[in-house]
Amino acid sequence: MLSIQGTFDGKKLKLNRKIKLSSEKKVIVTFLDEADDDITSEELQSLAMKGGAFDFLNSKEEDIYSDKNLKAKYK
Repeated sequence: MLSIQGTFDGKKLKLNRKIKLSSEKKVIVTFLDEADDDITSEELQSLAMKGGAFDFLNSKEEDIYSDKNLKAKYK
């Protein structure tokens, strides 16, 4: 299966890149709605922080490594 992005202007379908096919192929065309409700990276970061998935990073029990464990130090 091959997926290719493109645009449709109401009359013509334009693919974002050229493809070479050796024979006729069946296709599925899906028209995507404009994404007005896409989440921004800032909103995603806020959700991740509020969700508690990273709370373990604040736990002293999880802080088991120090600079002594490093094989190499970078400046």
